[in-house]
Amino acid sequence: MEGTGEGPFSSGPGPVVAEELRLLARTHEALAEARGPRRGARPDGEGLRALRDEWNTAGEEDRPALLAQMHEERARLERAREDRFPDPAAPYFAHLRVRVAGRVRDVMLGTAPLLDGKRGVTIVEWRKSPIAEVFFSCEEGEDYEIEVDGRVIEGKVEERRLLTFEGGALASITVPGGVLRREGDTWRFEPGAWAPRLVDPTSPRRTPETRNPFITLDAEQQALVNRESRAPLLVLGSAGSGKTTVALHRVAALRKRFPDVFPAKRMLVLVPEPGLRRLSERILEGLAVEGVLVRTFEDWIRAEARRVFSWLPHREPPDPPFAACRLKRHPALFAAIERLIDEDTGAIARKLDRLLGFRGALRKALEARNEPILWDRLRAIEAGLGKETPGEKGRLLCEALAEEQDKLARVRGDHRRLVGDRALLARVVDASDGDLPAGIVEQVAAHTKQQLAMTSEEAYAHVDADRLATLDGRTLDAGTPEETSDTVDVEDYAILFELLHRRTGASATKAGALSRYAHIVLDEAQELAPIELRVIGRALDPEGSVTVAGDAAQRIDRSGHFRSWEAVMAALSVRSEPAFLETSYRSPRPVVEFAHVILGADAPAEVPHAPREGADVLRTIVPGEGHAAAVLCEALRQLRADDPYASVAIIARDEPSARAVHEAVSRGMPCRLVRDGDFSFGPGIEVTEVAEVKGLEFDYVIVPDASAKIWPDAPDHRRALHVAVTRAMRRVWIVSPGEPSPILPQ
Repeated sequence: MEGTGEGPFSSGPGPVVAEELRLLARTHEALAEARGPRRGARPDGEGLRALRDEWNTAGEEDRPALLAQMHEERARLERAREDRFPDPAAPYFAHLRVRVAGRVRDVMLGTAPLLDGKRGVTIVEWRKSPIAEVFFSCEEGEDYEIEVDGRVIEGKVEERRLLTFEGGALASITVPGGVLRREGDTWRFEPGAWAPRLVDPTSPRRTPETRNPFITLDAEQQALVNRESRAPLLVLGSAGSGKTTVALHRVAALRKRFPDVFPAKRMLVLVPEPGLRRLSERILEGLAVEGVLVRTFEDWIRAEARRVFSWLPHREPPDPPFAACRLKRHPALFAAIERLIDEDTGAIARKLDRLLGFRGALRKALEARNEPILWDRLRAIEAGLGKETPGEKGRLLCEALAEEQDKLARVRGDHRRLVGDRALLARVVDASDGDLPAGIVEQVAAHTKQQLAMTSEEAYAHVDADRLATLDGRTLDAGTPEETSDTVDVEDYAILFELLHRRTGASATKAGALSRYAHIVLDEAQELAPIELRVIGRALDPEGSVTVAGDAAQRIDRSGHFRSWEAVMAALSVRSEPAFLETSYRSPRPVVEFAHVILGADAPAEVPHAPREGADVLRTIVPGEGHAAAVLCEALRQLRADDPYASVAIIARDEPSARAVHEAVSRGMPCRLVRDGDFSFGPGIEVTEVAEVKGLEFDYVIVPDASAKIWPDAPDHRRALHVAVTRAMRRVWIVSPGEPSPILPQ
């Protein structure tokens, strides 16, 4: 074929280029006609203006009909504005030629459809059209079968081409074995593949018999496992250094060496995400440890709070505002709790002063107390003023103080004030030193007000139940703002335990008490807020031990408020010098070095030691999401053939991006969208978001959305990308649809 050599075409564009240029010209003609005014159509808005003029002069009897016409005309204008046409500068990104029933058909894939039978132009939406799936899933020469409107259509793929445009002109065309690129008025052929070959040639292939990589320990890790059983342990290290491994091996060692001191039912492993929970359970199973409770922190504290505070609403809001999460986990909340305890103290003093006739003496004495626990303040007054007051008055004072002490476990009112009173919320903002914006007060107050409102079922409880039944079987408030009514945020559970402790000095009510454990493992501890760490610390037996593992460079929760490891241990009420794991075993050296650069200012001074060599990180830049889907499917198809037992994680920035990527890739490859930690931990392709993969590992990691729009240059995005790439045990591939993320090294 002319132009298939490496030099420029000698006599104009070759047949492929000429064919694509003719198709593009017909597309531009079809677009021009589709965008032009329709025959007999009035200019936009003219019909509506005419009807308004008629309205002004019409009689009362004619106005209803004119109003209906105005509504119809307005609706027509809205529909016209919503009509989507392909962008003339880049009307499509792919060309598919198929043979169906002996006839050849050309189909282009784009973001908006266009059909012009007269010119033979067919552009389909690549995310929706059934024929587009053929482009992603079939090779040239393959037969296909698709279902369209209940009919099965069979055909054969004759050609598949990816195209790019620059300045509205055709810039490149993929052809078998390479790509045709325009350079001025000439075209050059560059040999190569659509997508890179992902398989790591330096690593042996996976087999079904591959051993669990978490079982073995090096000498440094084993020394940490063998620490004195009662000693707290703080294990820090980079991604893949074995922090989780050490923590879980320590659980197994304690169970084996001291079964009476550390029974399984009194050991707790807390992790941030369901995926890491499931992996931790698998590791403990491999270590022959049974019965140890492994929970995400949210699941654990939810169960504890609902047992201790029996009055809690049964539901949590489906989509709570981030503002509420951010404020309720902020360390500045302690300032508002301090104020609340002081206000409670003053209220009790004024009440007893009035009832017992102390004429301000009791108030003065009680408000002079500065014990952090309200129960201690009342006890001190009982031991002082109560004993000093003679006769019946002293006895009545002691009885009144005892009665107030009995009421201290009732934290419901204080909780409502703390999260709903604007003055207390403003105190949180003031104490945050500018970290929280002033506008957050109104957002949280409005959210709390809605949570305290009655549900529609409660408001209409007097109405016959059959009349309140919905067609879809959901509640009356489902899908409305009122769905938040009678709910509690997951962040409130730790607040309730903090209030209970500050009022009573304990973590128990008449309904139940916070569970206590002989040993607690706290993995990825950098993600927990101080108020949450305090609850965990109180769940530890006075003679119990704790293992804390984490890496500040991997914190990705924007509301966690990590300050330092000293602050973490102080919140847990334990002290321990950190032990550092210096070697990164999971990822090969090129991935470790790449991840270190990504961190930017958050990177440690030294690159973690990676003893294993491996393949370089791959990077691909494509014009848009359609191109990205095409190269992803192409590369994954080859990887599945090269390494069929490999585990592949496609890790997007967030859930919406993960859903979009899964929708695209699943058009050409079998893959799973993973939510709530439901990973297979085996061969296959899984699509998920960064927040789901903490502590996990996969053979290959693909970041499919590494664009400037999805991954802007900010510390939290840098840490999130660092987490994503350090999940890889073999290789990382970064795909940037459009402008690459500025986080990526140049």
